[in-house]
Amino acid sequence: MRRAYLYANPWCALCSAAATVADHFPLSRRVLVDQGVADPDAPERLRPLCVRCHNRETARHQPGGWAAEHRSRRESGQS
Repeated sequence: MRRAYLYANPWCALCSAAATVADHFPLSRRVLVDQGVADPDAPERLRPLCVRCHNRETARHQPGGWAAEHRSRRESGQS
């Protein structure tokens, strides 16, 4: 699905470089799943980004990224 999305949306929404990441926007995939959204990967919930912009946006909005938050929850006994 992401490959088809990037084929149809080949340019980064932020800098116009070649897009290689289908980024969940404006809500992260984790938030969409937590909200019970039926299809969190629907095209209207994505935006095309290059790796550089994706990394910058993730650092800004999810410090440490998803993996750091998941690890923190696992270590504290939350699931």
